[in-house]
Amino acid sequence: MRSSATLLRSLRGPSRLLPRTPAVRTTPLPIQSPLSPIRPSRPSTNIFAASRRYQSSSSDSGSTPLTDSVPSAETDAANAEQNAARRSQEPAYRITFTCKPCGHRSSHQMSKHGYHKGTVLIRCPNCLNRHVISDHLGIFMDQKSTLEDILKRKGMTLTKGYLEGDMEFWEDGLVYKTGTGDQLPEASEKSSS
Repeated sequence: MRSSATLLRSLRGPSRLLPRTPAVRTTPLPIQSPLSPIRPSRPSTNIFAASRRYQSSSSDSGSTPLTDSVPSAETDAANAEQNAARRSQEPAYRITFTCKPCGHRSSHQMSKHGYHKGTVLIRCPNCLNRHVISDHLGIFMDQKSTLEDILKRKGMTLTKGYLEGDMEFWEDGLVYKTGTGDQLPEASEKSSS
Protein backbone atom coordinates (compact mmCIF):
# COMPACT_ATOMS: atom_id res chain seq x y z
CA MET A 1 0.00 0.00 0.00
CA ARG A 2 1.36 3.37 -0.95
CA SER A 3 1.39 6.34 1.32
CA SER A 4 -0.93 9.24 0.58
CA ALA A 5 1.99 11.48 -0.42
CA THR A 6 3.12 8.98 -3.06
CA LEU A 7 -0.43 8.67 -4.35
CA LEU A 8 -0.68 12.43 -4.73
CA ARG A 9 2.63 12.55 -6.61
CA SER A 10 1.45 9.87 -8.99
CA LEU A 11 -1.75 11.77 -9.71
CA ARG A 12 0.17 14.97 -10.24
CA GLY A 13 2.55 13.40 -12.70
CA PRO A 14 0.22 12.76 -15.65
CA SER A 15 -1.31 16.22 -15.32
CA ARG A 16 1.96 17.69 -16.64
CA LEU A 17 1.16 16.16 -20.00
CA LEU A 18 -2.13 18.09 -20.29
CA PRO A 19 -2.08 21.60 -21.78
CA ARG A 20 -1.95 24.32 -19.21
CA THR A 21 -4.75 26.83 -18.96
CA PRO A 22 -4.15 30.26 -17.57
CA ALA A 23 -5.07 30.50 -13.92
CA VAL A 24 -8.20 32.50 -13.16
CA ARG A 25 -7.36 35.17 -10.75
CA THR A 26 -10.11 36.41 -8.49
CA THR A 27 -9.97 39.24 -6.07
CA PRO A 28 -11.34 38.40 -2.66
CA LEU A 29 -14.50 40.16 -1.56
CA PRO A 30 -14.11 42.60 1.29
CA ILE A 31 -14.80 41.07 4.66
CA GLN A 32 -18.07 42.23 6.12
CA SER A 33 -19.85 41.66 9.33
CA PRO A 34 -22.42 38.87 9.09
CA LEU A 35 -25.02 41.35 10.35
CA SER A 36 -24.39 43.82 7.54
CA PRO A 37 -27.47 44.19 5.33
CA ILE A 38 -25.47 45.38 2.33
CA ARG A 39 -23.79 42.73 0.24
CA PRO A 40 -21.81 43.35 -2.90
CA SER A 41 -23.63 42.26 -6.01
CA ARG A 42 -22.06 39.80 -8.39
CA PRO A 43 -22.21 40.51 -12.09
CA SER A 44 -24.87 38.51 -13.91
CA THR A 45 -23.58 35.57 -15.88
CA ASN A 46 -26.91 34.92 -17.58
CA ILE A 47 -26.36 36.01 -21.18
CA PHE A 48 -30.01 35.43 -22.09
CA ALA A 49 -31.45 37.76 -19.45
CA ALA A 50 -30.69 40.91 -21.42
CA SER A 51 -32.08 39.53 -24.68
CA ARG A 52 -35.46 38.40 -23.25
CA ARG A 53 -38.25 40.95 -23.37
CA TYR A 54 -41.96 40.56 -22.97
CA GLN A 55 -44.49 42.87 -24.54
CA SER A 56 -46.98 43.61 -21.77
CA SER A 57 -49.40 45.58 -23.89
CA SER A 58 -50.44 45.65 -27.49
CA SER A 59 -51.01 49.40 -27.63
CA ASP A 60 -48.63 51.64 -29.47
CA SER A 61 -46.25 53.84 -27.53
CA GLY A 62 -47.80 57.02 -28.96
CA SER A 63 -51.11 56.68 -27.11
CA THR A 64 -51.67 58.64 -23.93
CA PRO A 65 -51.91 56.82 -20.59
CA LEU A 66 -55.27 56.38 -18.89
CA THR A 67 -54.43 58.93 -16.20
CA ASP A 68 -54.11 61.67 -18.80
CA SER A 69 -57.62 61.19 -20.17
CA VAL A 70 -59.94 64.12 -19.68
CA PRO A 71 -63.25 63.13 -18.03
CA SER A 72 -66.36 63.90 -20.01
CA ALA A 73 -70.00 63.89 -19.03
CA GLU A 74 -70.79 61.25 -21.69
CA THR A 75 -68.23 58.69 -20.44
CA ASP A 76 -69.16 59.38 -16.81
CA ALA A 77 -72.84 58.79 -17.60
CA ALA A 78 -72.03 55.58 -19.50
CA ASN A 79 -69.86 54.32 -16.63
CA ALA A 80 -72.56 55.18 -14.09
CA GLU A 81 -75.13 53.22 -16.13
CA GLN A 82 -72.81 50.20 -16.38
CA ASN A 83 -72.10 50.28 -12.64
CA ALA A 84 -75.80 50.59 -11.78
CA ALA A 85 -76.64 47.62 -14.05
CA ARG A 86 -73.86 45.53 -12.50
CA ARG A 87 -74.90 46.43 -8.94
CA SER A 88 -78.55 45.55 -9.63
CA GLN A 89 -77.46 42.02 -10.61
CA GLU A 90 -75.18 41.43 -7.59
CA PRO A 91 -76.56 39.95 -4.35
CA ALA A 92 -76.64 42.73 -1.77
CA TYR A 93 -77.55 43.61 1.80
CA ARG A 94 -79.45 46.72 2.84
CA ILE A 95 -78.52 48.10 6.24
CA THR A 96 -80.38 50.71 8.27
CA PHE A 97 -78.50 52.02 11.27
CA THR A 98 -78.34 54.92 13.68
CA CYS A 99 -75.06 56.84 13.90
CA LYS A 100 -73.98 56.96 17.56
CA PRO A 101 -72.20 60.37 17.47
CA CYS A 102 -75.00 62.36 15.81
CA GLY A 103 -78.08 60.12 16.19
CA HIS A 104 -78.94 60.25 12.46
CA ARG A 105 -80.68 57.14 11.04
CA SER A 106 -79.89 56.16 7.45
CA SER A 107 -80.08 53.21 5.04
CA HIS A 108 -77.25 51.94 2.86
CA GLN A 109 -76.68 49.08 0.41
CA MET A 110 -73.56 46.88 0.28
CA SER A 111 -72.62 43.79 -1.71
CA LYS A 112 -72.72 40.42 0.03
CA HIS A 113 -69.27 39.63 -1.36
CA GLY A 114 -67.81 42.81 0.14
CA TYR A 115 -69.46 42.13 3.51
CA HIS A 116 -68.29 38.51 3.79
CA LYS A 117 -64.87 38.73 2.05
CA GLY A 118 -63.70 42.35 2.15
CA THR A 119 -63.83 45.52 4.21
CA VAL A 120 -66.98 47.66 4.26
CA LEU A 121 -67.18 51.22 5.61
CA ILE A 122 -70.36 53.26 5.64
CA ARG A 123 -70.32 57.05 5.91
CA CYS A 124 -73.02 58.80 7.88
CA PRO A 125 -74.66 61.35 5.54
CA ASN A 126 -75.21 63.80 8.42
CA CYS A 127 -71.88 64.00 10.31
CA LEU A 128 -69.71 62.26 7.63
CA ASN A 129 -68.21 59.82 10.18
CA ARG A 130 -67.15 56.46 8.79
CA HIS A 131 -68.43 53.30 10.49
CA VAL A 132 -66.74 49.90 10.07
CA ILE A 133 -69.35 47.33 9.09
CA SER A 134 -67.02 44.42 8.29
CA ASP A 135 -63.26 43.95 8.09
CA HIS A 136 -62.00 40.67 6.64
CA LEU A 137 -58.81 42.22 5.25
CA GLY A 138 -57.42 43.24 8.65
CA ILE A 139 -57.23 46.94 7.84
CA PHE A 140 -58.98 48.30 10.93
CA MET A 141 -59.10 45.31 13.28
CA ASP A 142 -56.74 42.51 14.22
CA GLN A 143 -59.34 39.79 13.70
CA LYS A 144 -61.65 39.19 10.77
CA SER A 145 -65.01 40.59 11.85
CA THR A 146 -68.50 41.32 10.65
CA LEU A 147 -71.07 43.64 12.17
CA GLU A 148 -72.46 40.75 14.22
CA ASP A 149 -69.01 40.12 15.75
CA ILE A 150 -68.42 43.81 16.47
CA LEU A 151 -71.79 44.21 18.21
CA LYS A 152 -71.39 40.93 20.13
CA ARG A 153 -68.11 42.22 21.64
CA LYS A 154 -69.99 45.32 22.83
CA GLY A 155 -72.84 43.23 24.27
CA MET A 156 -75.33 44.33 21.61
CA THR A 157 -77.38 42.38 19.08
CA LEU A 158 -78.23 42.87 15.43
CA THR A 159 -81.88 42.83 14.35
CA LYS A 160 -82.32 41.16 10.95
CA GLY A 161 -85.21 41.46 8.56
CA TYR A 162 -86.20 40.94 4.95
CA LEU A 163 -87.99 42.84 2.20
CA GLU A 164 -91.09 41.60 0.44
CA GLY A 165 -92.24 44.07 -2.16
CA ASP A 166 -92.46 47.41 -0.37
CA MET A 167 -92.75 45.88 3.11
CA GLU A 168 -90.01 45.36 5.69
CA PHE A 169 -90.46 42.37 8.00
CA TRP A 170 -88.18 42.30 11.04
CA GLU A 171 -87.37 39.27 13.18
CA ASP A 172 -88.71 41.06 16.26
CA GLY A 173 -92.17 41.09 14.62
CA LEU A 174 -92.32 44.72 13.48
CA VAL A 175 -93.47 45.58 9.94
CA TYR A 176 -92.64 48.84 8.16
CA LYS A 177 -93.38 50.35 4.79
CA THR A 178 -90.09 50.47 2.88
CA GLY A 179 -88.29 53.81 2.84
CA THR A 180 -90.69 55.66 5.12
CA GLY A 181 -89.82 54.10 8.46
CA ASP A 182 -93.52 54.24 9.34
CA GLN A 183 -94.71 51.24 11.31
CA LEU A 184 -97.93 49.77 10.00
CA PRO A 185 -100.49 49.64 12.84
CA GLU A 186 -102.53 46.73 11.47
CA ALA A 187 -99.41 44.58 11.08
CA SER A 188 -98.29 45.26 14.64
CA GLU A 189 -101.80 44.46 15.92
CA LYS A 190 -101.79 41.17 13.99
CA SER A 191 -98.39 40.22 15.37
CA SER A 192 -99.49 40.94 18.96
CA SER A 193 -102.70 38.87 18.73
